Amino acid sequence: MQESSGLPLTHQVVAQLRACGHFLYYRMGGKIGRRRILAILSEHPNIPQKELQEILQIQSGSLSEVMNKLETYHLVEKGRSETDGRQWTVRLTENGKKEAQRLKAEYDRQVSQMMEGLSQEQLVTLHELLDVMFAHWIEVDKESEQENTKKGNE
Repeated sequence: MQESSGLPLTHQVVAQLRACGHFLYYRMGGKIGRRRILAILSEHPNIPQKELQEILQIQSGSLSEVMNKLETYHLVEKGRSETDGRQWTVRLTENGKKEAQRLKAEYDRQVSQMMEGLSQEQLVTLHELLDVMFAHWIEVDKESEQENTKKGNE
């Protein structure tokens, strides 16, 4: 611990969380990385593209760009929905299924490596603390939105 940094403990914890977020984002595939999309498509075969966009929480243009790259690599294919011809669905190709399995195995290995420095008891404690912290953050965010809405209506 860097107690000598002169920062309050709360600031030090936030800095550690920021560093963890940075590490996870850049080392584990980013927000809309290939692994995440292929994993979602593995779980949801023939998913409507709009639904995939909602799960990923990205703009349609961003999804189209990523999907075009995945199509170029023959990992996914798009087609018209069998139930609603106006919708496009997305599915993994055979190559996409193999790549999704490979990336999942790699991800599982990375997670195991990252967490092997903690005991089971420490993992449980960390999990519980993160649950409490995140629930509080959600509540603070809701309160902040409500205050901003009130200010906007004045």
